[in-house]
Amino acid sequence: MKTLIFAATLALSSAAIAQKAPTAPSVTLKSSAFVVKQVADANGKLKNVLQAPDRVLHGDVLLFELEYRNVGATPASKFVINNPVAANVIYTGVAQPWAVVSVDGGKRFGPLAALKMPKGDGTVRAAIPADVTAVRWTVGQPIPAGGTGKVQFYGVVK
Repeated sequence: MKTLIFAATLALSSAAIAQKAPTAPSVTLKSSAFVVKQVADANGKLKNVLQAPDRVLHGDVLLFELEYRNVGATPASKFVINNPVAANVIYTGVAQPWAVVSVDGGKRFGPLAALKMPKGDGTVRAAIPADVTAVRWTVGQPIPAGGTGKVQFYGVVK
């Protein structure tokens, strides 16, 4: 039962929010989540295989993928994607090194190495991947009409 509840939570929490300039063309966003499993091929070589998150367990590696498409007739610029990290997932990294993260629920974003977390004694410590609560990508180049792309981040089930 816990697995099914988590799978539903996973689907809901992987919904990203697209932000665009007020006059920007329409860009659609499709969010998907996968379980990453290592499988041996015929020669015994391990490779990663993506599977539907029908059943996830503590320690499973997850891939969250966000595909975007400009369905407008003109290029879209200044396109931003914000994606929260589910409370039951520990963020482990991104596929695009230009992504930034938040450790305060999306109020402030930056490189993980630059972020700090408050400690109970009033001091701060360096933020770690387990502190990440959201990921943000700002697409640097205009997305041409009909253009597509994708961004990804990884996590592990708590």
